[in-house]
Amino acid sequence: MHEVFQRKDSPKIVPPSYGKELETLDAKALSHFGRRITDAFSAQSKSIEMQIVKTDDASVIGVARRLVLAADNDFPTISNHVADALADAQKSRGIPGGMLLVFDGKVGSDEKPFVGVIKAEMQSGFQRRQDMAKVVTEFLENIFLTPATRLYKLSLFISGDEIVTNDTQWRCFVFDSNITSARPENAAVYFYDGFLGCTFPENGKYETAKFFDLTKEFVRSSVKDRDLRRDLSDALFAFVKVDQTPTFTSQQFGETYLPPELRDPFNKFLESKKFPTNRAVVRDLSEMSGRLRRRKYKFGPDIEFSVSPDAIRDGTATIEDLPAEDLAGGEARIWTRITIRRPVTEQL
Repeated sequence: MHEVFQRKDSPKIVPPSYGKELETLDAKALSHFGRRITDAFSAQSKSIEMQIVKTDDASVIGVARRLVLAADNDFPTISNHVADALADAQKSRGIPGGMLLVFDGKVGSDEKPFVGVIKAEMQSGFQRRQDMAKVVTEFLENIFLTPATRLYKLSLFISGDEIVTNDTQWRCFVFDSNITSARPENAAVYFYDGFLGCTFPENGKYETAKFFDLTKEFVRSSVKDRDLRRDLSDALFAFVKVDQTPTFTSQQFGETYLPPELRDPFNKFLESKKFPTNRAVVRDLSEMSGRLRRRKYKFGPDIEFSVSPDAIRDGTATIEDLPAEDLAGGEARIWTRITIRRPVTEQL
């Protein structure tokens, strides 16, 4: 168990405080510790398997290989390198310090070795305990690994072999409360990239969702004309959901729907967000079915209209922005006319 510290005003690393020996937990504490790990990885929407990209001896996975093979008395010293890697990765002064727990074990019926790391932030709180004949309230500082999952990040490196060798392939699973199934990129980059040496897997469902979200963001921030903005939003829904080709590229969307002057800015925007613009993406809507089922339109703070993309596409519902005077409004501003080619069937 090591402690890493928040950066000060100087950009220099604050050296970690290294644990000198293995921690011994009683049965109750060990059970609680195991439950924290199990609960974290059972929350699949908050955890993800990542692709390991840094594999040299100095990387965290390189240290993990040595830890699995290490004798107990060598484990603390070798694990110092993990603390060094985290301290180096926490380059921003806004990243808090905390306790770093390094542990190993075995998983599965075949008992494959794993190495785990937890970064746990400190907090304070109260506890009630019996002291002789009375109950005492105590204020506790430097508490960690409480049920508040947002206060810790967890990773497991799991060996692909029961006996670890230099050729063993490893898998990495990361828990971060900021991860969501729709927006996994919200996970702390310093932790999974700078520290663990991992990246998100190149899979279709993640990249399809990311393309959809980034394109919406680009259209909202870069397209000033309201009609064009709405047309591009309609086009994005059709491009992602309706097109049946198994793969797509961002270039296809740009050349098909964007005005020429927006194509280069769109490409640069995607590159700045680390979205692949030089290869095809597998179209996978399995994480997006609910998000593509309905379109929502807002008219100020208190009016909202919900409709399926199919109804917009086939003309069952149409939305038009027109001068108010054309709609008998008698005012020189824009109103919206919604035409629904069906009768009211239910009032909610």
